[in-house]
Amino acid sequence: MKPIKLHYSLLIFGLAGLLFLLIERVVLPFLDNYGVNKALLFTITAFPHLLFFVGALIGYKHEGNKWTWREFKTRFRFKTIKGRMWLWTILFVLVDIGLYLAVFQFAHSFVKSVHDAFPPPEILNEIMGDGETFVGYVIKGNWWLLLLHLFYYFFNVCGEEFLWRGYLFPKQELTHGKYTWIVHGLLWTMFHLFAPYNALLVLPGALFMSYIVQRTQNNTIFFISHAVLNGIPIIILISKIIG
Repeated sequence: MKPIKLHYSLLIFGLAGLLFLLIERVVLPFLDNYGVNKALLFTITAFPHLLFFVGALIGYKHEGNKWTWREFKTRFRFKTIKGRMWLWTILFVLVDIGLYLAVFQFAHSFVKSVHDAFPPPEILNEIMGDGETFVGYVIKGNWWLLLLHLFYYFFNVCGEEFLWRGYLFPKQELTHGKYTWIVHGLLWTMFHLFAPYNALLVLPGALFMSYIVQRTQNNTIFFISHAVLNGIPIIILISKIIG
């Protein structure tokens, strides 16, 4: 494993954010004008995450690692959580979620002003629906919508955790040492700047969880936190499907 210099990290995180920006602001509106089904448009939003997923695996193999679960989880630092560490993990996850909600609550007016200044494209709102519809379909009773969302969810969480924390974080440590959590947390926040209001919400938790990941040398903790936060919409979707 070789260290990655700061300018390469900036390039990777920056290009990732730019890709999301292009998809949301250019690709989706363009395809929508040609009447492309909104379910397909939603699937396209998972394309960057799919690239992250594949890119992390390619990087893993390029280093000469073996295709075994034991070596994979060792390289990507997906360590087993045992005993009392579960209590700490639950606490870390709750703090991460709490930081996200705290920024939303106490800086709501500022976050809203940023949202209003840089609103998401209308097609994105149409895809996500109004609570009763999703990708243009009535949610109630449509279980296939859950499968569609789970496809996005899998690559969203696994793609980011494999690339950012699993593959890049250890390489960044070889360059930045004990300050890696600051560099990584800020870069991961920068990656979210394609939606500036979301970047503001992410920042405190990104720094906190990056610190925990470096302190524990265990990426499983951030993986769980990421999965829980991004799993909330799935729980809401299931409740809507059941009606």
